[in-house]
Amino acid sequence: MEAAGTSLLSGVFALISLRMLMPFAVKFRLVDKPDQRKLHKGAVPLVGGLSAFVGVFLGFMLGMPLTSGYLIFLLCASVLVVLGAVDDARDISAKFRLFAQVVLGAVLVYGSGDSLESFGNLVGLGVIELGVFGPLVSIAAVIGATNAFNMIDGIDGLAGSLSLIALLSLALLFSVSDGHEAGLALSLGLSCALIPYLMANLRIPPFKRRIFMGDAGSMFIGFAIVWLMIQGAPLEGAAFRPVTALWLIALPLIDMVAIMVRRARKGQSVMNPDREHLHHIFMRAGFSDRQALMLISFVAMLFASFGLLGEFFQIPEWVMFAAFAMVFALYDYALGRVWRLLALFRRGWSTKITSRLKVQS
Repeated sequence: MEAAGTSLLSGVFALISLRMLMPFAVKFRLVDKPDQRKLHKGAVPLVGGLSAFVGVFLGFMLGMPLTSGYLIFLLCASVLVVLGAVDDARDISAKFRLFAQVVLGAVLVYGSGDSLESFGNLVGLGVIELGVFGPLVSIAAVIGATNAFNMIDGIDGLAGSLSLIALLSLALLFSVSDGHEAGLALSLGLSCALIPYLMANLRIPPFKRRIFMGDAGSMFIGFAIVWLMIQGAPLEGAAFRPVTALWLIALPLIDMVAIMVRRARKGQSVMNPDREHLHHIFMRAGFSDRQALMLISFVAMLFASFGLLGEFFQIPEWVMFAAFAMVFALYDYALGRVWRLLALFRRGWSTKITSRLKVQS
């Protein structure tokens, strides 16, 4: 009941804060203007993520008894959101953002005392325990997930949709496990808080004016999701195995790592932004933003479903990890041949739609 009440409060507060923040977007320069990488029209307010954070923060403060770990999470998330909002308005250097994420990750992990304890039985030779390296691995995971969701935020609805897939999957896992009421409340609360943003972002009635999530929102979402995964995967009382977490965020994670590997091969900085992400490739291949959103979200749902089925049916962890490594290898391989593959896929997609229209007529 606490989780349900917190979720409802989070959604209501997110909707109210979205309406209240809109007039302040221009005043505080929280708008996204088109440039060489951003092809939208006009200045779009960057308050979607801020509204989701406000909704979760207020909903959690009012609806849940705060443990020390979740209180530290909310404080660190508050600092991260402020940093993201400043970045949205003024553009902070990538190095400073990374430094701040390291500091906040360290405060969260060491301050809460919670960290990953093992990788699980990834290679079939027994559980790989992290021991004293657990906090360091956890900090790296915080940084990785935070940037993965920040990088995937490139077309309308994508970051929000992939976040909802991961959050609802986590909520399902928490709901069938004992002792994870706070994790269930946060995953459901953030899911509800994202709904007003997604409706506005996609201009679903009654919303007519488009808004963007902004760095404040995308970084907060990644930060929250990895915190939930750290909470759900300890050795004692685990809600799921570590390898399951990989599948829940497989698409943003694989896309981020593959892009960084590709930039490194070219001798470029791995932190420099470009238009080589999966959604950019779909758009340049001729797909509309809605078509790209539907296809990418569908793939993300398949990955998350595979992870959930692997958890519920207790498929061996080494099998799950081998499958994940294979998917990453195929993705990396496909990036080098992406235009030929997309041309074939788009030709098949167009033929299928044309056939359906002929049948209907």
